[in-house]
Amino acid sequence: MKIGYIAAKIFALFALLIVLYGFVVPSVGFHGTLERIKDGKAEEIPSYVYPLWNFYQKGRYVSINTPQKARGDLQKMIEISEEIGVPSLPVWNFSLEAPNYPKEAFPYGLPVYIHFDGLSGEVHEMNTINHYVGMARMERGGIYERALAPYALIMLAMLLALFIIYNNKWIGRLMIIPVILPLVFIGIYGYWLYWFGHNLHGGAITIEPFMPVILGDGKVAQFTTHAYPVIGFWALVAVSILSLLAWWLKARALRGVPGKTASLQHLFMVIVLTAGIGAGAYVLKTDIEVDTLGKISAFVDASKPKIPVESTIIEPSESEKEAIQKEREEERKEQELKIKALEERAGSAGKFKVSQIYKSSCAPCHGVNGEGNVGPKLIGLKKDDLLKKILEFKTQEEEMHIAVIEFMSDEEIEQVIEEIAQFEAQ
Repeated sequence: MKIGYIAAKIFALFALLIVLYGFVVPSVGFHGTLERIKDGKAEEIPSYVYPLWNFYQKGRYVSINTPQKARGDLQKMIEISEEIGVPSLPVWNFSLEAPNYPKEAFPYGLPVYIHFDGLSGEVHEMNTINHYVGMARMERGGIYERALAPYALIMLAMLLALFIIYNNKWIGRLMIIPVILPLVFIGIYGYWLYWFGHNLHGGAITIEPFMPVILGDGKVAQFTTHAYPVIGFWALVAVSILSLLAWWLKARALRGVPGKTASLQHLFMVIVLTAGIGAGAYVLKTDIEVDTLGKISAFVDASKPKIPVESTIIEPSESEKEAIQKEREEERKEQELKIKALEERAGSAGKFKVSQIYKSSCAPCHGVNGEGNVGPKLIGLKKDDLLKKILEFKTQEEEMHIAVIEFMSDEEIEQVIEEIAQFEAQ
């Protein structure tokens, strides 16, 4: 009895340490950071977040767009507006291969990592492709589960700690939760994959509703996809096995033995509850400060299909025109910061002389020289045809292009049209 009882506690302790190290600490510690960055409130990020993220980032995937000097340094990543992922252990990897993402530049394809509390990897690039094929943004999947993940992880850690402290059969029965955790994740992940494949909107190409592959290799339009578990999933499997062994050994060791409690056990319980409630209160306080519920509601509403309505075009006032122009300038500055990374990703960008407006506004989809990328090629199009297309996009508010066109002045649009019309001659 004694050996089995001690072994049960040791197995549960190992499971608790894995949960704390891999999920609870990075998830709770980093909670709200991405929202503060997006809101332009980086100064409100607690100081401990920077070494926490830097520590967990070691050995992780680094985008080819990230400058060498900023890799693994959250402060520098924020300063140059680089894409930042959550630091908790990634559970699943979804990657994509296509001719426009050559192996030399993308040896791992175009990867996105799924975490309990967020995403990491080439999320922005994947969103571009999702938009191209008519799928929702990556952030839409599991939006509610990610918001609740820190609370659920805290409760899971408290359960494992209480199992170690007490010999209570009801706490023992709750150990079914960590035991089935890998299956719960696969079930939720599979549901959202189905949702993505069956909630398509109008993209640059039309595809039929489909079920994306959960495990293995698949095909979406001209893209080859790969989906496989990564370190976080195997950590969940380890937690599941350790929890099952601890549950079984403890139940066997205590069979027929009356449960006894001591004041020391109650003291440990108070410590566990205090730590758990404190962590939960911190997460809740952060959610209120960054308005998590409001952001989720706004994001979900924005993701819904837009119903076209007839509207009267109203000429903006002078002050509104100035505000629009200022917004365009700010957008242009932000785009210019990414031009160098765009050229490196495209590979052949340095060989051609194209304007910065074309690079930042058109090249991500149509290629650095109009040769085509995720969007169709532009080589061979005449000036009149291009002008007609742009006018159609504006009139119909075509979703694929209106987000780019609305930030360009009439002069910039005319300049780009002239430039594209010369591609065939070059």
